[in-house]
Amino acid sequence: MLKRILSSGKARAAIKRLSEEPSARNYLALGQLHATAGKLGEVERVCLEGLEAYPDNAELKRLLARARQLRREDRTRELQAQLKVSPRPALWKELCEIHLESGRVARAEEVADEWFFATEDGEAMLMRAMARCDRFFADRRRDDGRRAHELIHEAIELLPGDKRPLRLLLDLTSRAGAWQNARSAIARLLELSPGDPALEARFRTVMALAERCGDFDQALRAVERSGRLADEDPEAERRATSGSVRPMLQELAAQDGVRGAFYVRGGTALVQGPRGATAERTARGVREVIQASRTAARRLGLGQPEEIRAEGDFGSLLARPGSTGASALWTQDGPTNKQTAKLDELTATAQSNLEEQS
Repeated sequence: MLKRILSSGKARAAIKRLSEEPSARNYLALGQLHATAGKLGEVERVCLEGLEAYPDNAELKRLLARARQLRREDRTRELQAQLKVSPRPALWKELCEIHLESGRVARAEEVADEWFFATEDGEAMLMRAMARCDRFFADRRRDDGRRAHELIHEAIELLPGDKRPLRLLLDLTSRAGAWQNARSAIARLLELSPGDPALEARFRTVMALAERCGDFDQALRAVERSGRLADEDPEAERRATSGSVRPMLQELAAQDGVRGAFYVRGGTALVQGPRGATAERTARGVREVIQASRTAARRLGLGQPEEIRAEGDFGSLLARPGSTGASALWTQDGPTNKQTAKLDELTATAQSNLEEQS
């Protein structure tokens, strides 16, 4: 009771300061007080209001992302408890969606598999396809793309006349650069929505691209080899990350014992420390270590790796994979706690920037 009284008094004082001086600092102070009191809805409201006035404030963005993540975790626990008592499609679907929003793709796929094997519901098959598509978009592995393609076609059979699996098929084939397959998906969508001006315009664009591309499997091989999807612009990726990420990389690389700091995503790599050919070779090695670790974790059923460590004569490598990219730090004797915290901040900042860009 005393804690609630004290926290409410501090909140009233913070609200008064904010009304007198609506600065980013005061928005953040009020949001942090609400977070301490466990009022996650209020944290979101304050952060969103603050970001309308200060859209580039990184601390408000981080607090908002953390509040949303905590709310999703609370709801996940509620849904898991309800499913044990009374499993039903609406609960399975919401749980899958929360896992996907949180970047827990492997867990979303597990829940969707459990849902489908219990009910053989077309909605469950569609969710399985969505989860495998997200896995392909994140890791760019040909096997994931093939499996996503198979699951989408099964969902189309189970949900005849439903546009959603066809739109997912169009998304998969377009992002993979398989324009002939994308053309077929748009044609089927036009059968369900004849005269749709957006689909007709897209069909004309894809028709031109389809004349000079191979089949779906060739497109998947190209994505796996390059690490880049067809809709990704390397320069746009660099602009999305370099503005705030590069200074953080420079700060890390300048610290004692650090031999290199990296941020990698698909075919894009930002490097501080090594130079020239050494930088390119080292970035490629870091990317391969992260991709191999993700692949091994999936095959063992361990889900998404949160931390990757490698040690040897070269020193110590610590990587923090995010849902789309990964940050890594190469040190001589292992990172300090401060350096590890900074690496976590780097991963979160890059992820936030990329979400805004998309």
